[in-house]
Amino acid sequence: MLWAVLALGTAFFEAVKDALSKGQLILGDEYLLAWSYCVFALPLTGAYLWWEGIPAIGSDFGWALGAGVALNLVAVTLYMRAIKASELSLTLPMLTFTPLFMLITSPLILGEFPDRWGGLGMLLIISGAYLLNLRPTSTGLGANNEISLSAPFRALWNDPGPRVMLLVAFIWSFTANLDKVGVTNSSPAFWLFCFFMAMSIGLSPVVLIKSRRPVLRLRQNFRALFLVGLFGSLALVLQMWALTLTLAAYVVSIKRMSVVFGVVFGHVMFGEKDLTHKLLCATLMVAGVGLIALN
Repeated sequence: MLWAVLALGTAFFEAVKDALSKGQLILGDEYLLAWSYCVFALPLTGAYLWWEGIPAIGSDFGWALGAGVALNLVAVTLYMRAIKASELSLTLPMLTFTPLFMLITSPLILGEFPDRWGGLGMLLIISGAYLLNLRPTSTGLGANNEISLSAPFRALWNDPGPRVMLLVAFIWSFTANLDKVGVTNSSPAFWLFCFFMAMSIGLSPVVLIKSRRPVLRLRQNFRALFLVGLFGSLALVLQMWALTLTLAAYVVSIKRMSVVFGVVFGHVMFGEKDLTHKLLCATLMVAGVGLIALN
């Protein structure tokens, strides 16, 4: 079960990266952060490639890299925008829908088919996401409160963070499969280095156009931005290694344990409220992810 240990490590470092990103987004902008995440991932992935060496390149590497970078240029920017807009404990659980979407995309792209346990896992994920936004709401009659069963759907529609993150989860259900195509047609080190290099180049004009005084902000927040890239790349190194050992949907499922870590970090670092409620809902969603991983 080495793949599960690697995927759990991915989840932890992903949550650390999310918490650091949230702290930076309070001060900066999502475009500079997305660019920094990719650029500062290059030293670690470059060292990993130097250690592993240049592999033989398969015929499917090129199209997988092109498609993966194109989709991630959109997804990474939206991801940063989502965690900037709303609490980590509300946005990050939406990413648990990625393995749910992968029950459709993995058979189409990779020909990988989870079994019937996936159905129960899907139900738990959807239930957790629903309950996450099920809160007592004021009736306007003083101290009395009532539970509004439609509140989760209104929150998903009205709160930009969870809504945008749900779109990110959908996009990543495709890119996770493209990661496996790229890794199996090269190596984890070569795929990651090429991916981050292409993402850095692709995001550079976006930063120059969209960000205000990016060079000054980069100098002022260099250490924190570097750590975002370091922990993010470390998470992906472990993820790509795990992808060589088992199905893509299983790796991404365990990776979504980052939701639980993220809820705790959101409470400790940013004072986000309702920890018990959010943690119970996030745990329910992760339990669904775990059932999918048992396939």
